[in-house]
Amino acid sequence: MEKLHVNDLNEAKNVINLAMITGQMLIKNGAEIYRAEDTIERMCAGVEEIREVEVFGLSSAIFVSAQYTGETITMFKDIESQGVHLSRIDALNSFSRRFVAGEFSLEEAKKELLSISTLEKCPIPMAMFFTGLCSASFAIMFGGDWIDFGYTFFVGAILSFCMRFTSRYSISFFTESFIGTMVVSILALIGASATDRLHMDMIIIGSIMPLVPGMQITNSLRDIISGDFLSGMIGITKGIFVALAIALGVGLILNVQKIIGG
Repeated sequence: MEKLHVNDLNEAKNVINLAMITGQMLIKNGAEIYRAEDTIERMCAGVEEIREVEVFGLSSAIFVSAQYTGETITMFKDIESQGVHLSRIDALNSFSRRFVAGEFSLEEAKKELLSISTLEKCPIPMAMFFTGLCSASFAIMFGGDWIDFGYTFFVGAILSFCMRFTSRYSISFFTESFIGTMVVSILALIGASATDRLHMDMIIIGSIMPLVPGMQITNSLRDIISGDFLSGMIGITKGIFVALAIALGVGLILNVQKIIGG
């Protein structure tokens, strides 16, 4: 496969910047750190004149150093908020392969990245339905009955709506998880207080499962296995703090209930 070519330093910087934006978007949408680093390296190494590409990625920033005709280019990009958007990850993987294969000019590649960045998440009603179904299924799996299934479905759907709403604002992942857990716990408490046929513990356990950072922990373990220990440990630490936020949210509501209930 013939490599791409750049004509001057400015074009080389544009290619590196394009690769970094791709890596930045991968991490922001839930990809592993090593996947983002590998994507940046491949996109830069796909240009004949760009050599000695070194990439260092974290969950909060990416650093790249490369050589162009003897001159060192060093660039940095900050990574703000993160979420999970698998459709964007898939589109970015496909885009990077097509770029290395020479299917895009620089301008076309920029337009394609912009198009990928505007890919919407699934519609809110669909997200509410499947989050509710996931939560309700966990309630059954942990020992709840079909009445618990129905109410947990409702609680999970409300949780999905709340999380989509809070994601519009610049709040920390810890606060977002804490608020979501409090909403779940309050709704479970209201339901269990209204009728003895609902089991509050099953409703809470089922409803908080979508908040459990399973993908975060899995990606972190994959980073560690691939040799990226620092990024992996940072991810695991974040997962631990999400679990702590969940525990605090549930514990706070249960303790308030105990105080009010005497």
